[in-house]
Amino acid sequence: MHRHGTPITLNDLIYSIIPNLNSAEKLVFATLESLIETASNPLDILKRTDQRQAFGLEVHRIRINLEHLLDRYRTELEAVLRSEGEYAGPVLYPDPQEADAIRSAVDIYVHVCAFQRGERPSPVPRRESTPRIRP
Repeated sequence: MHRHGTPITLNDLIYSIIPNLNSAEKLVFATLESLIETASNPLDILKRTDQRQAFGLEVHRIRINLEHLLDRYRTELEAVLRSEGEYAGPVLYPDPQEADAIRSAVDIYVHVCAFQRGERPSPVPRRESTPRIRP
Protein backbone atom coordinates (compact mmCIF):
# COMPACT_ATOMS: atom_id res chain seq x y z
CA MET A 1 0.00 0.00 0.00
CA HIS A 2 1.13 3.48 -0.82
CA ARG A 3 0.18 6.64 1.01
CA HIS A 4 -3.16 6.46 2.77
CA GLY A 5 -3.70 2.86 1.71
CA THR A 6 -3.72 3.45 -2.03
CA PRO A 7 -2.56 0.48 -4.10
CA ILE A 8 0.97 0.40 -5.48
CA THR A 9 1.64 -0.76 -9.00
CA LEU A 10 4.83 -2.40 -10.15
CA ASN A 11 5.55 0.81 -12.07
CA ASP A 12 5.29 2.82 -8.81
CA LEU A 13 7.78 0.52 -7.16
CA ILE A 14 10.44 0.51 -9.86
CA TYR A 15 10.13 4.09 -11.10
CA SER A 16 9.30 5.95 -7.89
CA ILE A 17 9.81 4.09 -4.61
CA ILE A 18 13.13 2.40 -5.39
CA PRO A 19 14.73 5.49 -7.04
CA ASN A 20 13.56 7.66 -4.12
CA LEU A 21 15.08 5.18 -1.67
CA ASN A 22 18.35 5.27 -3.64
CA SER A 23 18.44 9.08 -3.52
CA ALA A 24 17.63 9.17 0.18
CA GLU A 25 20.27 6.54 0.93
CA LYS A 26 22.96 8.56 -0.88
CA LEU A 27 22.02 11.75 0.95
CA VAL A 28 21.94 10.09 4.38
CA PHE A 29 25.30 8.38 3.91
CA ALA A 30 26.90 11.56 2.52
CA THR A 31 25.53 13.60 5.42
CA LEU A 32 26.67 11.10 8.02
CA GLU A 33 30.14 10.88 6.43
CA SER A 34 30.41 14.66 6.51
CA LEU A 35 29.31 14.77 10.16
CA ILE A 36 31.83 12.06 11.07
CA GLU A 37 34.68 13.82 9.24
CA THR A 38 33.98 17.18 10.90
CA ALA A 39 33.22 15.89 14.41
CA SER A 40 35.78 16.60 17.07
CA ASN A 41 34.04 14.86 19.96
CA PRO A 42 34.65 11.07 19.99
CA LEU A 43 31.11 10.49 21.27
CA ASP A 44 29.70 12.35 18.26
CA ILE A 45 31.83 10.21 15.95
CA LEU A 46 30.62 7.05 17.67
CA LYS A 47 26.98 8.18 17.51
CA ARG A 48 27.16 8.98 13.79
CA THR A 49 29.06 5.77 13.05
CA ASP A 50 26.37 3.77 14.87
CA GLN A 51 23.67 5.66 12.94
CA ARG A 52 25.45 4.89 9.65
CA GLN A 53 25.64 1.19 10.51
CA ALA A 54 22.00 0.97 11.67
CA PHE A 55 20.80 2.85 8.60
CA GLY A 56 22.84 0.58 6.34
CA LEU A 57 21.26 -2.48 7.93
CA GLU A 58 17.77 -1.00 7.56
CA VAL A 59 18.32 -0.25 3.87
CA HIS A 60 19.73 -3.75 3.38
CA ARG A 61 16.61 -5.26 5.02
CA ILE A 62 14.39 -3.16 2.77
CA ARG A 63 16.29 -4.18 -0.36
CA ILE A 64 16.15 -7.90 0.49
CA ASN A 65 12.37 -7.73 0.85
CA LEU A 66 11.91 -5.59 -2.27
CA GLU A 67 14.04 -8.05 -4.26
CA HIS A 68 11.81 -10.87 -3.02
CA LEU A 69 8.74 -8.93 -4.14
CA LEU A 70 10.25 -8.21 -7.56
CA ASP A 71 11.16 -11.88 -7.95
CA ARG A 72 7.52 -12.82 -7.40
CA TYR A 73 6.49 -10.40 -10.17
CA ARG A 74 9.39 -11.23 -12.52
CA THR A 75 7.26 -11.76 -15.66
CA GLU A 76 5.29 -8.57 -15.12
CA LEU A 77 8.50 -6.70 -14.22
CA GLU A 78 10.00 -7.53 -17.59
CA ALA A 79 6.89 -6.17 -19.33
CA VAL A 80 7.01 -2.91 -17.35
CA LEU A 81 10.72 -2.46 -18.07
CA ARG A 82 10.27 -3.20 -21.79
CA SER A 83 7.55 -0.56 -21.97
CA GLU A 84 9.95 1.97 -20.37
CA GLY A 85 7.36 2.92 -17.80
CA GLU A 86 4.38 3.25 -20.16
CA TYR A 87 2.76 0.11 -18.74
CA ALA A 88 1.84 0.45 -15.05
CA GLY A 89 1.89 -3.26 -14.43
CA PRO A 90 -0.24 -5.03 -11.88
CA VAL A 91 -1.23 -3.76 -8.47
CA LEU A 92 1.15 -5.37 -5.99
CA TYR A 93 0.01 -7.65 -3.20
CA PRO A 94 3.03 -7.75 -0.90
CA ASP A 95 3.42 -10.17 1.98
CA PRO A 96 3.77 -8.56 5.44
CA GLN A 97 7.58 -8.20 5.24
CA GLU A 98 7.41 -6.78 1.72
CA ALA A 99 4.68 -4.35 2.74
CA ASP A 100 6.80 -3.24 5.70
CA ALA A 101 9.77 -2.74 3.37
CA ILE A 102 7.68 -0.57 1.05
CA ARG A 103 6.39 1.51 3.98
CA SER A 104 9.92 1.85 5.34
CA ALA A 105 11.30 2.95 1.97
CA VAL A 106 8.58 5.60 1.64
CA ASP A 107 9.08 6.70 5.26
CA ILE A 108 12.84 7.09 4.75
CA TYR A 109 12.28 9.25 1.68
CA VAL A 110 9.66 11.40 3.43
CA HIS A 111 11.95 11.82 6.44
CA VAL A 112 14.94 12.79 4.28
CA CYS A 113 12.84 15.34 2.39
CA ALA A 114 11.77 16.84 5.73
CA PHE A 115 15.44 16.93 6.81
CA GLN A 116 16.35 18.77 3.61
CA ARG A 117 13.62 21.34 4.31
CA GLY A 118 14.99 21.82 7.84
CA GLU A 119 11.99 20.17 9.51
CA ARG A 120 14.04 17.30 11.00
CA PRO A 121 17.27 17.58 13.02
CA SER A 122 18.75 14.31 11.72
CA PRO A 123 18.87 12.72 8.28
CA VAL A 124 18.37 9.30 9.86
CA PRO A 125 14.80 8.23 10.61
CA ARG A 126 14.17 6.22 13.76
CA ARG A 127 12.91 2.69 13.27
CA GLU A 128 9.98 1.99 15.57
CA SER A 129 9.87 -1.79 15.31
CA THR A 130 12.43 -4.54 15.16
CA PRO A 131 13.72 -5.11 11.63
CA ARG A 132 12.59 -8.34 10.02
CA ILE A 133 14.90 -10.01 7.54
CA ARG A 134 13.56 -12.75 5.35
CA PRO A 135 15.24 -16.10 6.17
